[in-house]
Amino acid sequence: MDFLSPRRVVLTHRPDRAGLTGRIDWWFAAATVGLLLIGTASVLSAANPLPFYSRVLERHFLALAMGVCFFLITRRLTYQVYQDQSRPLYIAVLALLAAVVLFGVTQRGHRAWFHFAFLTFQPSEFARLGLILVLADVLDRRSRRIREFSTVLWALAVAAPVVALIMKEPDLTTALTFAPILFAMLFGAGCGVGQLLGVFGFGAVALAVPLISIFSQVRLQGAAPGGALGFLLSGLHPGTGLLLLIALIAVLVFLAWQAAVHLRLHPHPLPFVAAALVLSAGLVSGVVLNRGLRGYQRNRFVAYLAPESDIQGVAYHVRQSQIAIGSGGFWGKGMFSGTQSQLGFLPERHTDFIYSTVGEELGFWGTGSILALYLILIWRILAAARLARDRYGALVCCGIASLLAGCLVLNVGMCVGLAPVAGMPLPLISYGGSSLIITLAGLGIVANIYARRFSLL
Repeated sequence: MDFLSPRRVVLTHRPDRAGLTGRIDWWFAAATVGLLLIGTASVLSAANPLPFYSRVLERHFLALAMGVCFFLITRRLTYQVYQDQSRPLYIAVLALLAAVVLFGVTQRGHRAWFHFAFLTFQPSEFARLGLILVLADVLDRRSRRIREFSTVLWALAVAAPVVALIMKEPDLTTALTFAPILFAMLFGAGCGVGQLLGVFGFGAVALAVPLISIFSQVRLQGAAPGGALGFLLSGLHPGTGLLLLIALIAVLVFLAWQAAVHLRLHPHPLPFVAAALVLSAGLVSGVVLNRGLRGYQRNRFVAYLAPESDIQGVAYHVRQSQIAIGSGGFWGKGMFSGTQSQLGFLPERHTDFIYSTVGEELGFWGTGSILALYLILIWRILAAARLARDRYGALVCCGIASLLAGCLVLNVGMCVGLAPVAGMPLPLISYGGSSLIITLAGLGIVANIYARRFSLL
């Protein structure tokens, strides 16, 4: 039985709660408002030393007002309309991403924004929510064939053009956030363990290739290794070594199948063939990813794998972030009183590293409050998934919950040094108009799914 199947029989059993109280999840509302309040206060404090402080405030409150409006609109609009219009929505996502690659404004090496008079719009933020709505429709329509591997391939085929266009910007961090979204939605739809292991294995191998390559360059410092290590490293680059490594994977999988046959386990050859294909595809994808990494992206991996190699250079961001969080203690130094943030030692203090600013100025209770509110928010979104009156609504909730959880893990992880530095804002907390507006719009969809859990129309 899949994650979404329980509670289908209780959708209309409690009509007495269909009024205002039953249509609003107060825990969900309280967590959302709490995160917005902490985020707004943190932006006010973190951006205070900036010379363009007034512009930051104007854009933040404009985005907040627009986000609340979009929340109210999506809260009222029946969520099935997104399923009915999934094809136009998918086309709109691809068109926006293609347009920004061709005509967008370049900032910090990324062609990822459209500039308007009072606001900057980042289509990739819309693309994440749009793809969740489209994938939910795809998986819902294939619910009778959810255990077939073709369903996974179909979902990957839908997501691949979106990820490819985002990689063209290039925005590796945003592209990586689609991995937990896809995995969570496949799990929620009821895919088998083998399918999920295949998706996880493909992603793990593809991500491991650049990590191993960069780690070897840092540790070996240009020395050419020999033996098995040299063979392995040669396979992480295009050429004969890669082909030999793929052949080795095929041989090892074949030997594993032969061992299972001799043990009289009566194995079916198809899972072994699929494993070989998944590992080989992940290896090739990792080699392509490693080859396409830019200098600053490699430096981020270097700072993660060997921060002691250049504390004043590539590891400067992480070092200052850890100092800020550690110096805050339990109670913090107080709003507008942080030394790392107010004196400019902490970079990107009002965007990517705003969690570090909170840790310095509000201390452990401030960062702990953010984590607690996020856990409550994700818990209530998953509760909405369990209570949703149809599979499509439940899958949308799974996608949005995994998106928020992925952003939280990546942002907090990079602030404390447990993940590579990435340009990933913390939704509802960091300064960023597109992120704030799209996040609130997505939460409005969740609120609508929860409100209509007892509805028959």
